[in-house]
Amino acid sequence: MKNILVPVDFSEHSNYAVEVAVDLAKKNGATILLLHCVELPRRFVTESTSALPEELFFMREAGLNVKKLSEELKEKGLTVKTVVETTALTYAVKNLLESESVDFIVMGSTGATGSKELFLGSNAEKIVRTSSVPVLVIKDKTDISKVKKLIFACDFSQKYVEAFQKAVAFANILDAKIDFVYINTPYHFNSSREIKVLIDNFSKEHKEILSHNIHMYSDFSIEEGIIHFTEDHQSDLICMFPAKQSALMHIFNGSISEDIVNHSEKPVLTIKL
Repeated sequence: MKNILVPVDFSEHSNYAVEVAVDLAKKNGATILLLHCVELPRRFVTESTSALPEELFFMREAGLNVKKLSEELKEKGLTVKTVVETTALTYAVKNLLESESVDFIVMGSTGATGSKELFLGSNAEKIVRTSSVPVLVIKDKTDISKVKKLIFACDFSQKYVEAFQKAVAFANILDAKIDFVYINTPYHFNSSREIKVLIDNFSKEHKEILSHNIHMYSDFSIEEGIIHFTEDHQSDLICMFPAKQSALMHIFNGSISEDIVNHSEKPVLTIKL
């Protein structure tokens, strides 16, 4: 984790994300890249009107706000870069992933609350769905140093190996433990013996899992199982795995990840499969 991208709009939830990014940057010696997007009306950014006073005002205010935040973080000993764009957030994030070697994103979200804030709600969903790097979605004021229990729900197949390795690396940064859980549902039912075979086979190849905890949990759906397990075991953070294709055994697909991002009150770490 060397370059952490933080989309900011200076709202309360955006500030929560900045606080978490600061803590992670300090732990890893990482650079923070602050991104602020000024989504101007199209009529402001055509060639013939590119210097309208309204546009200049918005850009100047955005630049001043980002500069002020950057200076505050630098005073804390952090290395900070800033980017101000006049484009959609998701497009700006995509470009920065390609040009700035970003390897982690932290962003705030209010979830599905109808918020009108620029970077919240649906924008978090879009970035979770399209980002090629892990995205940590912060829903409330979070002391990341107190995040000690993660939930990683999967079917213990080989397609989760890379996500497993990234989750373990993140847990190590936090000195946290992971609850690896197979959620059994009526529509994708396996016997306890079958599930144990899957877990044993995965554990033989990836012995680091034995340093954490492994569970089987039954519920009516994957999403309900994740939420209820999180409540029952007082988990601090949920790992999810958005996928472009929804046919991956119809389990842990993109829509479930987005539902969890929207409905969970806990921070959510999404890792693309």
